Amino acid sequence: MSFLFLVLNISACGSDGVKGNGKTTELSLEEAKKFETGFLYIRSPFESRKKEEDFKIKEIERVAKAKNIDLNIYHAKEDTSKLGLKQNSLTFAFYQDGEVKEKLDFIDLSEDDIYFKVETFVQSVQQKHSK
Repeated sequence: MSFLFLVLNISACGSDGVKGNGKTTELSLEEAKKFETGFLYIRSPFESRKKEEDFKIKEIERVAKAKNIDLNIYHAKEDTSKLGLKQNSLTFAFYQDGEVKEKLDFIDLSEDDIYFKVETFVQSVQQKHSK
């Protein structure tokens, strides 16, 4: 009986979304709308931002691997205000129980600041929301 309890306890501890194994997962629109727990980045629908966003995602992935978090990405196909999402494009957010708890907006960040800002954001989320 205690073995069963131990297994259930371990799986419950890993479900807070602040820990993972550094993997990146692309989400569909439906999955992004129903996103429950973890880190989510919304890509811009505009092709003109592709190069800049590829750089941002590489930096986020570097932090994800270093901090052992899983990264989820939704690539918007149109203006996100029309899609029913809880966050805008060019943002990286932490969700818990289907609600945005913390958000980092990339709109005004220079390329030089991205890694540091993402790392600081993830550390802050891990400290505040680890169970």
